Amino acid sequence: MYMHGVFYKYIYRPFRYLLHITRLSVFPTECKACSNILEDENESIICSSCKEKLVRYTGPVCSLCGRVSYNGDPFCGECIVNPPPYKKNLSYAPYRGLLKKLILIYKYTGVEKLKYHFAPMLIELVKEIQIHGEPFDYIIPVPPDAGRKREFAPILEIVKLVSREVNIPLLTGHLIKVKKTPPQATLGRAKRLRNLDGAFQLKKPEDIKKKRILLVDDVYTTGTTVHKCCQLLIPYVQDVSVITLAHS
Repeated sequence: MYMHGVFYKYIYRPFRYLLHITRLSVFPTECKACSNILEDENESIICSSCKEKLVRYTGPVCSLCGRVSYNGDPFCGECIVNPPPYKKNLSYAPYRGLLKKLILIYKYTGVEKLKYHFAPMLIELVKEIQIHGEPFDYIIPVPPDAGRKREFAPILEIVKLVSREVNIPLLTGHLIKVKKTPPQATLGRAKRLRNLDGAFQLKKPEDIKKKRILLVDDVYTTGTTVHKCCQLLIPYVQDVSVITLAHS
């Protein structure tokens, strides 16, 4: 045991540090968010400074959809007029600034390792939402766009990590997207709804009968995508809750 400690302190650690310095000199790695060089050997993809800025929003939000509540009311006007089909949505933070930038980088430039920064955010939300109810039977990611070519499925890769950590079985291949749709980002709610008509399909609904489902997506903008998915699930399941990385 003593010799192991000596080896680690006087041989392994200095050698590892030397390798790190050599790598920085020959192959400098930049932070994907701010472009600063990742000097610390424990930094990955983003620098420590940027990572510290990715904090949970703790201000008042709508108790149903999770929208930021600027007047402190427990429910937003939209949820009062049109209650959502899900039980509750929790989002980690508003869709702006650094979080928005990293989500866009992750989804559209193929930086898959960002999933290791996003997964802990969703894990925190799962643990919080489970405090207020029974355990979930399955976790289901919102399916990727049909026909869109990507090296990986962004939400699915994050949810795989979340599923293992919180010990909720991951269910894939049941909720699928069967229609390719134009980008939703610049559209209003009405056009989003038309875009997504018939876009999703539920297979093997008997597998989720009377189950509690946790639906996961990256960004909750107007809620159109989540609503469409929930409308397929609700006739069969006990209830659906939602978590998202960000909320507009």
